[in-house]
Amino acid sequence: MAAGTGFSRSCVIVEDGFSNNNVQSEMEERSQNSNSEQLSQLDVAKPPRHLSVVRHSVNTATLMTSSNSDFDFGIVGVKLDSDGESEYAPMIRSGSCAEKGPKEYMEDEHICIDDLLEHLDRIDGLPSIGAFYGVFDGHGGTDAASYVRENILKFIIEDPQFPGCLKKAIRNAYIKADQAFAKNITVDVSSGTTALTTLVFGRMIVVANAGDCRAVLGKRGKAIELSNDHKPNSISERRRIEQLGGVIYDGSTTLD
Repeated sequence: MAAGTGFSRSCVIVEDGFSNNNVQSEMEERSQNSNSEQLSQLDVAKPPRHLSVVRHSVNTATLMTSSNSDFDFGIVGVKLDSDGESEYAPMIRSGSCAEKGPKEYMEDEHICIDDLLEHLDRIDGLPSIGAFYGVFDGHGGTDAASYVRENILKFIIEDPQFPGCLKKAIRNAYIKADQAFAKNITVDVSSGTTALTTLVFGRMIVVANAGDCRAVLGKRGKAIELSNDHKPNSISERRRIEQLGGVIYDGSTTLD
């Protein structure tokens, strides 16, 4: 996450047992509300295109913790049976692919943990099923993406709100990662990164996003967006950038 990156507080809940029409209408309404703030409308469920220009951010500002800060959350739950029991036991498998663009070296990172419990000490309240995934689109160097990849999960599980309140724990972890990176004298703080993480926690999936990566859920043949892109073509995002002293050139951001 680049210094000064913003968060939005939207939350999407999709439960098993909803009809396709219900899910689709909910997402269409959310998409319309989001697109009303766009300077140029984005296609629903289409992956974001990478900018042809090099993004670079130099700033000592860190993530805002005030009430007007933005943070994306998508929560997907599995509806329990009428007796309160569920036999939901998915087989979790993942795949990943990374391709270097025209730059000299890869600046992006990702993390895939199919069995989260193998990576955690015994903690009360943990479900029998857990997984964690993340995509970190770096820019201006590799340090930011590498740092967040190595520390974001640790910050989540070390937060006092984990596992009782996942939303607060993940939000706190994102802010802590940004602030800790900015204070680290061993890294190049002129680099930055997006952060898109997915926590599978029992019958729930929690998606958090800071930046312009996107999470998409495939459900019954439909592509459902679980995050919003934080891009300068959004009026609220442009305003936030400019309030921090940033200047936008051809869709990319520079903060002085």
